[in-house]
Amino acid sequence: MGKIATRYLIPELAGARLTHKLCSHVADAFVSKYGKFAGWAQTLLFIAELPSQKKIIPPEFWATEENQDANTKASTTDAKGSSKAIGP
Repeated sequence: MGKIATRYLIPELAGARLTHKLCSHVADAFVSKYGKFAGWAQTLLFIAELPSQKKIIPPEFWATEENQDANTKASTTDAKGSSKAIGP
């Protein structure tokens, strides 16, 4: 749970020991982001990390910094190279 939380929610806690207080902070972060679906989200993020699942999940959905940077760049530039506004 700690690795998943630092990868998706609170990267500043990477490398910290998972204490009772930190577990509470991680749980609060999941609830803050996902609300009543926090447990469901944690389960899906965990399952997505399993090697058997990584084989079937397309690489563009993997949560790596390289993919996030590429997806951000792709979403801000259309096929002709002009910038699009981000947001609603």
